[in-house]
Formats: sequence, structure tokens, C-alpha cells
Amino acid sequence: MKYNLPYLTYVTLFGVIPFFGAFFLLGVNLKTAFSIFRLIPVYEIIVNTLIFAIFTALLSSLIGLLLGVSVDIMRKGSRFTSLLVMLPYTIPFTSSALIWTISLYGKYGWFSYLFHVPFDPLYLSSTSIWAVTGVSVWSSIPVSFLVIVSSLKSIGKEIKEASLMDGLSLSQYYSKIAIPMVGKAFWISFLLQFVLAMGNFDLPYVMTQGGPGYSSTTLPLLVFDEIFLSGNFSGGEVVAAILGLMATLPSLTLIFLFRSRRKKYLPSFEIKIHDKAFKALVLGLTGVVIFLLDFPVYWMLLVAFRNASLDFHSPPILFPTGLTANYFVSALSGSVPYLVTSAVVGISASIMTVLLSLPASYESARKGMSWILFLSIYLYSLPAASFIIPLYILFSSIKLINTWWALILSTPIFTATFATWIFYNYYLDFPRAYEDAAQVFGIRRKLTRIVFPLSKGTLFTVFLLSFVFNWHLLFYPLIFANTPFNMGFPPEGALTITVYALDAIGDQSLNWGLLASSALVAALPVMIITLVTVDRILREDQRSGVKFV
Repeated sequence: MKYNLPYLTYVTLFGVIPFFGAFFLLGVNLKTAFSIFRLIPVYEIIVNTLIFAIFTALLSSLIGLLLGVSVDIMRKGSRFTSLLVMLPYTIPFTSSALIWTISLYGKYGWFSYLFHVPFDPLYLSSTSIWAVTGVSVWSSIPVSFLVIVSSLKSIGKEIKEASLMDGLSLSQYYSKIAIPMVGKAFWISFLLQFVLAMGNFDLPYVMTQGGPGYSSTTLPLLVFDEIFLSGNFSGGEVVAAILGLMATLPSLTLIFLFRSRRKKYLPSFEIKIHDKAFKALVLGLTGVVIFLLDFPVYWMLLVAFRNASLDFHSPPILFPTGLTANYFVSALSGSVPYLVTSAVVGISASIMTVLLSLPASYESARKGMSWILFLSIYLYSLPAASFIIPLYILFSSIKLINTWWALILSTPIFTATFATWIFYNYYLDFPRAYEDAAQVFGIRRKLTRIVFPLSKGTLFTVFLLSFVFNWHLLFYPLIFANTPFNMGFPPEGALTITVYALDAIGDQSLNWGLLASSALVAALPVMIITLVTVDRILREDQRSGVKFV
């Protein structure tokens, strides 16, 4: 247990105790706590949360499956296509929300123009939750694709070759053999997206702030409103408890899937289409999806680097003209303190993630301690709101609010638990010959001298994924920080680049150039890092060492 002890201590202090602590704190003032049900339509908000989570999970997994099949069919260009699919994943949720806010803006947004939507769906109570859900699907497709395409590539080439030699067409191979074989990956994707969407605070907050009225308010947003806007800690505790309980069943189901050795969780069916027609259909649909995935990123770049006079033009101008770097330079110059915080927190929390999760995963995989993996998956699946109240009280009492330390200490509860999932799967196949050789030659400090160097591919990828996650954060920085870094010593202020991008909505609501530039500044560093990381994961030589199933 010596390698597991630091990890278990951390997840207990920053995961298990805060989660159950929220339930304990609930008993402080029950009368005040449950008054929220009389004042706010909580049941409507629960329905909104379920709509948001279910449709995000279902549509992103189905589209991810389509894209996975498409890439698996390709003989050339599969990696390039995969990177195009993954492009939305490089954009932080805050920047995604900003991009789509100007994309859906009535007759001036590209989406409204191309698809003949004569109104802004974010401003109508009947459509706001569906518009936010659509953006959530857009940002979730890449992860579903990554999980599913990794599973498709794990199917032995001899299976596909034997099927085709037996006279099966490509459509029959995928419908009868390949898709059922990746059924486990599909449902892992669905459940993972479900629990992550259930805890997604960023998109509803940035795009609509829950409006009009409560039409797009979800439970994480309600927790934030009750605690940090209304000062109703007891009411916020009730909502956080409801959210935690709602996430428990899908989290347990996700753990069951990981434990199961069965893979065929999708039924076998038969589609018989001529190979050329099947390829044309799949690749045609893929082209449409990739356009919808990547055009918003192009729109962000276009609006960020053109004159603001071209923004409110009907029909919208979709091609580069009147280019200028003024807005980007202005956004970049104002973002420096926020960028410093994001970089310091991202690097520090990522190092902490690797140091906690790698030794624990190695020992757990070697000694068959799968319960640590299941605990990690459960904690990773829980919404951030499930931990926030006790952590806020803790950091306030020890005066860590508005410091880097609050973010560095709190965020690995998500990144270290995710990293444990990745490392555990890697070490299941780690050759025992290395350990035997270390024992024969009397090599001490086996972990640092053998395991760490031989795990450098997975270690590097996990570090980068952790950095990306920390760069995307909005919920914790909004709560644990209130000013930007003071650019001095001792360091004070911990607002991150995502908060800087968010402020652009309030400060420059009619200047799309500054808004898009703020989104680009928040996204650009992590776009490059993410594409490098994803490219490593998608390499067929598996040097990244990353396995999802």
C-alpha cells in the first residue's frame, strides 16, 4: 500500500470527505435549506439537467460512432480527419460558449444564416435549453469519438480480413461484427458524457446564465446561484446533494461496465449496402459533421481578425476581408495576469496528478486492487458542485481563497482520478519481466528507475491531458478566486484565462472582435497542446500507451 497511500490520502481529503461533508452540512438549517423548493422551480431545473445530460450523451456517442467507423474505413487521411474531428475539444468551454453566442446571434450569425433560423434560440424560453444542449453535443463529440475509435482500432485486422473473405460487405462487417464488438466502448462513452454533462456548469452559465427565467438553468448553475449570489448555503447544499445522488447511479453503472469482461453491449444487426455506396454515405455524413465541428473555430478566427464594422452585416460575411490584428493584440495584452495563473496552476496540478496517480495505478494493477480504480471512476464522475461547499469553507478558514494554492490543491480530484483510469489500463499489460530483472540485479527504487522511464509515453500524454483540463476550468476559479494575479511577490490573485474570456461578454457585448479575440487567447495555447496530445493517442503504433477500454 506504500504507493497507494499518497493518492488515497489525497482523494479522501479532497473527494470523499467533501462529498459526504456536503450531506453533513445539510443538517445545519433544514428549514432554510428546503425553502428553495417554494421559491424556485427545482423540478423544472432537474428536467433541464436531464435533457442536457441525456441528449448530450446520446447524440455525441452516436455521432462519435459514425465518425469512428468513417476513420476506420479510411486507408489514407485517417489521422488528419481525426484531428479535424478533435478540433472542438481543443476549445475551452468558455471559448466554445463565446463562439456559439455570436454564431447564433439572429440574422448576423453564420449558423442562423446558413440554416435559416430567423431568431436567436438562446433568447427564447422554449428553445434556450435545446440550443445550449446542441453546443454541449458539439463540444462532447470529440471525446466520444476518441473512446470509440480507439476501441475500433483494437479489433484485430485478421477479424476484418476474415469477414471480408467470407463474403461480407463493409456495411455487414460493421453492423454485424465491429459495432457490437465496440458496444462496451459506446456505453462507456454514453455514461461518461452523461455524468460530465450533468455537472457541466460552464456552457449554461456563459451562454444564458440560466435564462430566460429558469428555462436553461441546470443544477450546477443553481448551486452557484444559491451559494455565491444569494448566500443561501443550505439551499445550495440541498441542490448539490440532489446532483450528487443523481450522478451516483450512472457512475455505478460505469463502474459495472469497467468490471465486465463482456464487450458486445450493442445488438448485432444487418445493413447490406454495396461497398462504394456505403463508403460514400458514411464519408458524406462525416463531411457534414466535420463542417459543423470546425466551421465555428474558423468563425472565431475570422471575427477575431477583422474590422468590427463587418460583424453586424446581413447576410453575414463568411470570407476574410478587412483584416486587422488590433483586437487580438488588445485582448492578448490584457490577458497576461490570467495567462500566468492558468499556466502555473495547469503545470503544478498536472505534476501533482502524475505523482499521485502513476504510483497508485502501478501498485493497484500489479496487486489486483481494482477497487481503487472503481473509487477513482466514481469520484471522477461526480459533478464539481458535489465537493465545492466543504472545500470553499476549508479554503476560507485557512485563507487560501484567491490564491493559486486553492486551485492547485482542488483540481487533481478530477485529473488524478482520470489519470488513474488511464495508467491502470496501461499497467495491466506492463511486462513483469522488467520487475523480475530488477529483482535479479538488485535494483532499488524500482518505481523511479524502471517504471517511470518505461512509462514516459503514457506519462507525457496524461500530463498534457491534465494540463488541458486545468486550462479549461471555470467553475472552481469563479468560486475560489476574485482578482487577477498581482504580478508580484507574494503572489495574490488567481483568476484564470477562462474568466478573462468570460468577462468579454459583459465588457464588450457588442464588439464581436474583442469577444472572439478573448476566446481565441483563451483557446490558442491549449489548442496546440491538445492537437499534439491527441495525435499521440491516435497513432497506430500506440506509443502514447493510452487505452480507454
